[in-house]
Amino acid sequence: MTAQFLVTASGLGLAVKEAIRAGLDRATPGGAVPLHVGGITERWLSDALGLAPGTITAVRVVDEHSGTAARVRLAVESEGEELPDHLFLKLPPRDYLQHVLMNLFDLGIREIHAYRALGEAPPVRVPRCHAAKADKAGRRSVLVLEDLTETATFRTVVDSVSREEAEAVIDAFAGLHAAYWGTDRFKTDLAPLAQRSPGALRLGDMIRRRFLENIDGHAADLVPETMKLQCRVFYRRSADIDAFWAARPQTLLHGDPHLGNLFFEGRAPGFLDWQVAMAGPGIRDVAYFATSSVEPDLLRKIERSLVERYAARLSALGVAVNADEQWTLYRAAVTEAYLAAVCTAEAGERMQPREVSRTGVARAVAAVAAHDSFTLLTSLIDSEHP
Repeated sequence: MTAQFLVTASGLGLAVKEAIRAGLDRATPGGAVPLHVGGITERWLSDALGLAPGTITAVRVVDEHSGTAARVRLAVESEGEELPDHLFLKLPPRDYLQHVLMNLFDLGIREIHAYRALGEAPPVRVPRCHAAKADKAGRRSVLVLEDLTETATFRTVVDSVSREEAEAVIDAFAGLHAAYWGTDRFKTDLAPLAQRSPGALRLGDMIRRRFLENIDGHAADLVPETMKLQCRVFYRRSADIDAFWAARPQTLLHGDPHLGNLFFEGRAPGFLDWQVAMAGPGIRDVAYFATSSVEPDLLRKIERSLVERYAARLSALGVAVNADEQWTLYRAAVTEAYLAAVCTAEAGERMQPREVSRTGVARAVAAVAAHDSFTLLTSLIDSEHP
């Protein structure tokens, strides 16, 4: 057997297993963790919030939609407790293939681990987590969160942040990353955020190959032919790339901090959707956010100062880093935003609307071109894994 066959067999085996699990789960929608919003009853919500039966007297769906998770805004009526009038819930996605994807990469469970890691006094603004429930056997998960509809503003990747907003996000990243820099908790309670199964790693390689070997989706015209060839390093040398980033100091990353996963309360940023939270070098969050959320002309003018600001803020918080080294890592980490943007576009409008994914690809391509990021990344991994 060839190594490629073993990789494919391992990844396919995991995919089949989770496809069967999701199918069986959807055929038996009852259980302690609801599969659909219909299972969010007054009794269930009272129990989830640790309240006496009868405390919550009515729940009503105000709004709902589904993507990588089902998202529901609930109006809540209660007696005898000071509860919010509205709550925001995340449940398994309605779409079967999205449900399988959530299972394959532990997206719901990972987000629960992230909220538990952030705790009652998180170092960055996140929606308050009122309850987090998981069913390990079925891989179901549900989050009961603070509803931000009336207090926050939201945007998509099509929008852009100002220099001042970008600086506020960088400051927030420094606070988050300093709080978990080099923590031993990645060997204990945060271990699920620092580890992926061999099957999941092999499946990731399969997905990268599927989307990057022949880029021909609705944003393919935005990607130069040379870049289409260069980015194949993501599946040809994925183990070397992972090892390179793993050798840098580790902290807690949001993992997917594009503008659609942020909110603003005035000028202050907050972070949503921690489904791909992970351990990694903090500069990856910085590069991902900047590349995907700042329009290219502005970013080229401010990105070096953003990285220097990040390094200075870390140092002020007791984490000594070298600004020049962080700049080099930033330029290489731009490729992570490219990977996410191109794979999202190649997956089609099931993942993101066309306008959103094309904007993401255009910004990522501009950043990679500006920094010759694939050449730099290859040079860096060659220096450690010749």
